[in-house]
Amino acid sequence: MIKKIKANLSKNILLYTLTIMLLGVSLGYFFDLKFLSKFIISVVFIMIYPMMINLSLTSLKQTKGLGKPVAEALILNFIVAPLLMWFLAWLFRLSPDITLSLMLLSIAPASSMGLGYIGLSKGHMLSGTIIVAFAFLLSVFVYPVLGHYFALGGNIQVPFSLITKNLLFILVLPLVLGILTREYIERRHGAEKFLKAKLYFSVTTLASLYLLMFIIFASKAKLILQNYQNIFLLFPVALFFYGAIVLVILFLNKKVFKFEYGYHQSVVFTAVSKNIALTIAILVSVFGEKGQYLAVFPAIMSLFQAPFLMIYLKSSKKIRHWFEK
Repeated sequence: MIKKIKANLSKNILLYTLTIMLLGVSLGYFFDLKFLSKFIISVVFIMIYPMMINLSLTSLKQTKGLGKPVAEALILNFIVAPLLMWFLAWLFRLSPDITLSLMLLSIAPASSMGLGYIGLSKGHMLSGTIIVAFAFLLSVFVYPVLGHYFALGGNIQVPFSLITKNLLFILVLPLVLGILTREYIERRHGAEKFLKAKLYFSVTTLASLYLLMFIIFASKAKLILQNYQNIFLLFPVALFFYGAIVLVILFLNKKVFKFEYGYHQSVVFTAVSKNIALTIAILVSVFGEKGQYLAVFPAIMSLFQAPFLMIYLKSSKKIRHWFEK
């Protein structure tokens, strides 16, 4: 039963996200639902904690021979992606609010769906898992620094100490608790029991994400409708952002690094699949009430990210054939 629920929540992420956005905005427009914002931090913690339990840090011990794809993915995630997003924000003259939101999204580690796509496309799961684990650990150090400078660029005065303090609560604490929880389950009940429990953690994260998006769109409905034109600006940004990254990776992996197909897929899906849930969590927890509005934009980006990844997944056979030539 839990497998079917998890598969349903993951497979229909586009439908559920769009439905929740429309429902949230509609109800928020006709009713005063601002009080829901009081529950945001609690929902954020419930969403992030199981995500960290599922994070496999033991895979970091198995990096032998995987240095190139891991290094490439991390450089793409923390250097190339934010530079590309900054250029697109300048090119399309995005507002400081949207720019800040998308810059933080650009450095987000891959989502759990990214690993799912690697598996479905018969990519190299171990390298993908290692990339995600490293990216999560690095994000603990990268987010406070880049978040501070992105905020200054958007004329949002948030002290560096406050950003660090909030990120300790939203990233480090769940990470530590997640590691301890996973260790306890595996030592007390065995790895097989953990694999069964893992499905429940994934469902909790997905359900919490949908709930969080509803709260954000319902509590900020009128503000969103007043700035509805910003939503349409995200379509070309998403198209160029995801498309450019994939084309760069295809060229590098085929012509420069000469990776095999499996390694290529692990880099693509971990570099392109941004963790929307983590980005939203950071925005609402670090930037307070302002962050609740900022979180609208990565939520909307998920509407473009999901179908893009699905289209790429369906092209996997052609890509495999091209790499095996």
